[in-house]
Amino acid sequence: MKVTVDGIELELPAGTSAIDAVFQAGRDVPYFCAHSYLSPVGACRMCLVETGSPRKEKDGSLTLDEAGQPKIFWMPKPMASCTMQATEGMHIRTAKTSDVVAKAQAGMMEFTLLNHPLDCPTCDKGGACELQDRAFEYGYGASRYGFDRRHADKHYPLSDFVILDQERCIHCKRCVRYFEEVPGQEVLDFIERGGHTFIDTDEGGLPLGFQGNITDICPVGALLDNVARFRGRNWEYDHTPTTCTLCPVGCSITVDARNGRIERVVARENRDVNEMWICDAGRFGHVSASDARLLTPLVRGQDGELHEATWDDAIAAMTRGFMGHPLGELGLYVGADSTLEEGVALETLAGALGTRSVDHWPRQPSVGHPPTLTEVATADAVVIVGADLMKEAPVVQLRVLEMLRGGLLPAEFAHGTAIADLRLVERPPRNPAKLAVIGAETTDLARQARIALPIPGPEALRVLAGLAAPRDPMLVAVTELLGKVGPKGVLILGAEALAGADAGLLSAVAAMAARTGTRVLALPAGANSLGLAALNLLPQAGGRGYAQLDQAPAAFISRLDPVGQGQPGRARGFTVVHDTHLTATAAQADVVLPAVTNYEKRGTTVNLEGRLLELQQAAMSTAEAADLIRALGALGEALGLKSRIRGLRSAQTLVAERLGQPVDRLPERGAVATSLPRSLAPAAGLRHTPALWAQPLTRRESHGDWAAHIGSLVDSRWELPLHGGAQQPGGDD
Repeated sequence: MKVTVDGIELELPAGTSAIDAVFQAGRDVPYFCAHSYLSPVGACRMCLVETGSPRKEKDGSLTLDEAGQPKIFWMPKPMASCTMQATEGMHIRTAKTSDVVAKAQAGMMEFTLLNHPLDCPTCDKGGACELQDRAFEYGYGASRYGFDRRHADKHYPLSDFVILDQERCIHCKRCVRYFEEVPGQEVLDFIERGGHTFIDTDEGGLPLGFQGNITDICPVGALLDNVARFRGRNWEYDHTPTTCTLCPVGCSITVDARNGRIERVVARENRDVNEMWICDAGRFGHVSASDARLLTPLVRGQDGELHEATWDDAIAAMTRGFMGHPLGELGLYVGADSTLEEGVALETLAGALGTRSVDHWPRQPSVGHPPTLTEVATADAVVIVGADLMKEAPVVQLRVLEMLRGGLLPAEFAHGTAIADLRLVERPPRNPAKLAVIGAETTDLARQARIALPIPGPEALRVLAGLAAPRDPMLVAVTELLGKVGPKGVLILGAEALAGADAGLLSAVAAMAARTGTRVLALPAGANSLGLAALNLLPQAGGRGYAQLDQAPAAFISRLDPVGQGQPGRARGFTVVHDTHLTATAAQADVVLPAVTNYEKRGTTVNLEGRLLELQQAAMSTAEAADLIRALGALGEALGLKSRIRGLRSAQTLVAERLGQPVDRLPERGAVATSLPRSLAPAAGLRHTPALWAQPLTRRESHGDWAAHIGSLVDSRWELPLHGGAQQPGGDD
């Protein structure tokens, strides 16, 4: 259809909103309530435009003016463009060409600021506030109201992590719509009416999981991240776009650092992966990245204690320690969140040593070629077996919920994701018949599914694969569901199902998927499990895996804490640990090398859909800490070996050779790997138990309640009771 904006003629798809037509024309219109992934409601009334359309006569022809052109009949008043659908022949005027629109927008801005507190100098949103920007661009520049503004609760805790300033709220309803439409939780709403309106939760507060996203989408300083408050101004942060590696999803994030410390993590849009959302673990789990870090090597002295040392001292100690041990039996074990570049460096060193004892952990077997997350969101049906997505891959749960409400993904234009997709509605209906959840534990998604069966994952897999007769008639319905939807069906397998499945069962599941056309998403156990398995960082024939660590004559362990998991943490002989904190395993080592976190790395990972994603290095103070490539270089020097990988570029070249595609120039959204070998080998000897929320994300502790741990960190840093509502020193925010 043809639409004209300020005299610019556009060709747009049917159903496009007027506000997206304006932006597609390169024009601007202010808005506060509209959001790309939420329903348009026209609450703020800032996106006003003049609109007019041609009319048809009774015979179907267009009404013409004196010049013989279609006559445009203009609406009597400016209209909100976010809730208006552009139609064939529509004309739109913005403030660029209409004084009426400019005056109306300035008037709405004046009403919005009528009771807004003038506390920009002390507001944490200062410098990144949409209201500030739009007031400067579209406001009158002066206030005609000299009376006292309304007063409401400040520093009102909606939870341990989100603080509400009711005076700053402009009632855009983004936060309310977010909870209703994205995680499907009706926990936040407007209370009272008129000038007394405020938002609040029920007595339980906000549920832990995805609550932090409302601090990102709030257009003003009303909703603030309690972990990041008062840590710095927006212009003082070093903003680093990177990828979260706390789970296999690989959400796009921005890490904000100041004075060498991570102070804040916010979501970054990636339509193909996490859209605009991240889980609370990814948002608030960064607290320990700068606290109690190992910054220098440690070497065990003759007194049996670990002492600070230089890297030269550590290399000399490793040279002495490995002497007499067969290098061909040296165990090399790394965390599954190591990058591809670190993986090829490890593979190269293992090849030079001739050792077959190489492994990464945690890991689970994979089945076939996984669907993309967009395919999960647009599937006709999803069957989940043995998976608690909140513990294993939280954002996948949001994509499944997106599937339940129809799989409507916002359109994409030249200006980006549609600002107002009119197909999205408030309180969207969800179709539980499209979801089946099978597993021993009751999960959040099981409560929203038409079929929810408390059957152990491996048992259900045997039935679905045709290896066992169903004891429950509902399993027959699940099998029929997958057969009926075919290529538009997705089978998600989690830790419970994969840990108890042998190679024969996994092969049968893969055959069933090929027969029905079902896509199988076997959730990897680690952030880069798929990538490291593709590099064949697995124990070879006759080699010792991670489960046999204590049987190796000597070992190098990077960013793993087997002692904290109840496993032996030392080899029989000399042991070197490379980690960010002094873990229980590091405390038993002979040499400890300081490591960097994944926030401080450059490199590449492969997420659960096989997408190559880029890591960038945040501006953090790392002292003498080193990534795995440099640590392996030091290990090679101690062993008298010279590696062909001397840095990131040489590692990326080798990765490109192994995967058949470059990784040094990835697009912003990442790129699905064209050739990624799959491993059907189950991990023997150890069982992976997902614990994203059950333990602190610090590597310093192996058990405890994560939320309480982070809450105590916030408490100690601010010296403020989280529910006290007291004013903090150094500002009146």
